[in-house]
Amino acid sequence: ACKDPSLATTCNFDYSGALIEHNLLALVAYRTGRKLEWDADALKATNCPEADAYIRKTYRPGWVLNG
Repeated sequence: ACKDPSLATTCNFDYSGALIEHNLLALVAYRTGRKLEWDADALKATNCPEADAYIRKTYRPGWVLNG
């Protein structure tokens, strides 16, 4: 299915990506103890600054993700 667009995958990435985002945000909300207002474009909880600690990681000097 990756090489032939006419074939369908068993789990569409458009659907599964949004589902995983939703599930992980539920865990962040549970850990912060607050209901999140999520800005999907900015990847940020607009009403809960303490959620940033669970959403983005601060790496030690010299360690970065390439992307």
